[in-house]
Amino acid sequence: MELVKSDALQLSKVGLGCGVFGGAYGITSQDNVMQTVHKALSSGMNICDTSPYYNDSEVRLGKALLELQEEFPRASYYICTKLGRYGYTKAEFDYSAQRVVESVHESMRRLHTDYLDIVLCHDVEFVDVAQVVDEALPELFELKRQGIVRKVGISGYPLDTLLEIAQIQQQRGQPLDVCLSYCNFNLHCQLLDEFIPKLRSAGIQTIISASPLSMGLLCANAAPEWHPAKQELKDAVARCAELIAKSGADVSLAEMAEHFSFSCTGADMHLVGSKTEAEVSHALGAYERAQRLNLGAGGRYDDPQVQRLYEQIRDTLEPFSMYTWPSPPADA
Repeated sequence: MELVKSDALQLSKVGLGCGVFGGAYGITSQDNVMQTVHKALSSGMNICDTSPYYNDSEVRLGKALLELQEEFPRASYYICTKLGRYGYTKAEFDYSAQRVVESVHESMRRLHTDYLDIVLCHDVEFVDVAQVVDEALPELFELKRQGIVRKVGISGYPLDTLLEIAQIQQQRGQPLDVCLSYCNFNLHCQLLDEFIPKLRSAGIQTIISASPLSMGLLCANAAPEWHPAKQELKDAVARCAELIAKSGADVSLAEMAEHFSFSCTGADMHLVGSKTEAEVSHALGAYERAQRLNLGAGGRYDDPQVQRLYEQIRDTLEPFSMYTWPSPPADA
């Protein structure tokens, strides 16, 4: 797989999102986790993304990596994890310097490693910006100075918040290495494309685009009950899925969504949650096809019927292209 070089990190263009190991999208066995991680690493994916917030995802990923260590030694892949968020509500966030240090060491124990390649402040919009830039990030950069953390960054949903923090860090002479944005470049929202140049100008080396299926919204089945999108968008997505089902075309809404999301060339890499070997293979195949189609730059499907469906779907979802749901939610 093609690698993108970002300073000292050479990341695969598609990375393994391991939040799905925590059960939010269905339960999977530890054996299955190990097989999924093996499939990802042996297929060229070289970065695994997790977080303490994703239930036991770190534990399960760590066990799999430990079991695979002879075939895939620690230096052959990158681990990205997060800190600061440990539950659903704002009360379950802790960005204090002491908790940053504790969280990093807890993650290393769970992941059976003595260093972490990337550590992100998780869902930064849930706390005051001052907590991120005055408490968490200075401590993370100190851990980077010590060699415990290789790259420091932030993750979250509202792009204006991510940009604000990146700009503050740049002004302070300590620019962030990594920024992870999720659900902001897909069939129903293309805001990330507008923000990528701004994030680059703020000194971000690596921009990660996550969740091409918008946390399960852009699938043929109904979105997860907890999905935060407004009902009008959910209804529009359901109409798109019905269009494809009635057409009998050899394509799914999820495939179209992946092809479009993977066409975001401004992002350095894409994170895809995969909890089975088949899902890993599917994600990699979708990425390769997306590069051939190049939908983001005016490319077209070879099949005229599929192309017509794609245009109908884009028209149906276009009214939501600048829409974002509230984050944090009102009940957080």
